Amino acid sequence: MGEAASNEPVVGPGSRFEGTLAFRGEARVEGEVEGAVLARGRLHVAPGAVVRANIEADELVVAGVVEGDVVAPRRVALLAGARLLGDVRTGSLVLADGAVLEGRCEMLTGLSARR
Repeated sequence: MGEAASNEPVVGPGSRFEGTLAFRGEARVEGEVEGAVLARGRLHVAPGAVVRANIEADELVVAGVVEGDVVAPRRVALLAGARLLGDVRTGSLVLADGAVLEGRCEMLTGLSARR
């Protein structure tokens, strides 16, 4: 798995990635991703970005669009204007005014939040 520097775009604006995106640390998507995301760290989906993938990450921050199921034991934050279409399993869920979550949410507690 490649290392991503803090806030370094993994998929830049106007770019498209298909397949499994795997990383450690922090990464930012500003373009389009289709497939799967496996992260040991934090994924930020920027405004205007679209991720059509199931996501497993410690933490997920969304300002764009995510279509897929999410498992993020630490936290999921949907910022104003974000759209998440899929089921969410997380230890903490933050929804800003104007964020949309279409799907089921399961709150992880205790041992299940540390997986």
